[in-house]
Amino acid sequence: MLAQQNRLRKASEFALATKGKRVAGENFLLYVATPQHGERSGAPVKVGLIVGKNVGNSVVRHRVSRQIRHAIAPHLEKFSDGTFLLFRAHPGAAKSAEGNLSGEISALVEKYFSVAR
Repeated sequence: MLAQQNRLRKASEFALATKGKRVAGENFLLYVATPQHGERSGAPVKVGLIVGKNVGNSVVRHRVSRQIRHAIAPHLEKFSDGTFLLFRAHPGAAKSAEGNLSGEISALVEKYFSVAR
């Protein structure tokens, strides 16, 4: 799972994350805000989730959130220190959660690194 230190908590952090690069997938939108030189150096990579009511009821939203946190945890080491990641789930994310959510998250991360470099 995702450690407490790796979670976005403040509204200002969410706002900063949305100004980063966007990578679109079938059921998710990934924002990646990398720090400037010297900014947030040594800070952990932080992940935020936006799973709205259009995804499903409370049980479905929490299941999707847990699965996203579990799927992104192994990829955190690929990002530089102080990076903010923000996942926005689209309505089809609940169906993806039943199937291959982990594969879709991995594909989004790989797509980011192929575009960023």
